Amino acid sequence: MQDAGESARGPAARGFDRLERPGRGLAPWTRRVAWSAAEAMLCDEDERGELVPPGAGVCERAVAALDLSLGQGSPETRRGFALLAVCLEILPLFVIGAVSRMSRLPLGRRLAYLEALESSRFGLLAMLLLAFKVPLCIPAFEEGTELALTGLDRESTAARRRLPALRAAADAPLATPRDGARAQPADATSAPGAGGAA
Repeated sequence: MQDAGESARGPAARGFDRLERPGRGLAPWTRRVAWSAAEAMLCDEDERGELVPPGAGVCERAVAALDLSLGQGSPETRRGFALLAVCLEILPLFVIGAVSRMSRLPLGRRLAYLEALESSRFGLLAMLLLAFKVPLCIPAFEEGTELALTGLDRESTAARRRLPALRAAADAPLATPRDGARAQPADATSAPGAGGAA
């Protein structure tokens, strides 16, 4: 019975170990594709209207979160995502007519390619973009300047929020009682109705 119990707990224990120590979910080439997609999705324009890539830390945070999520998934999930990465990498020729891989396109052409996927009349192409856009953009906007752009006044989504009233009370100096203004203990004879009771 003891051997049977240990054998039954084996898969569950291995499952917990897999969650606690996840492997890498992205191969080096898949990571390069995800990084290129994240850089195009998160780029911005400067005052002159030119595209500015996001910081390396933002892309790294987004790709690392995707890597961690896939590392906790099944091998079938990782193989399926690798197939999606192949499609995202080779489709520029058929979508925007660019004879190049997606990861080798300039930033402007890469952004035009992703926008063409998103606005495509073929739903599968839009879903291909969403397969990367959702897991990459959510962690990218969970910290730092990107989180502040959403209107949240915290360092990260895990930080506790400080309400304005509590923040003002915490920053205000402590008031010291004036001389002679200390509260005196109430006398029993000064209570209302004390004389009538006597």
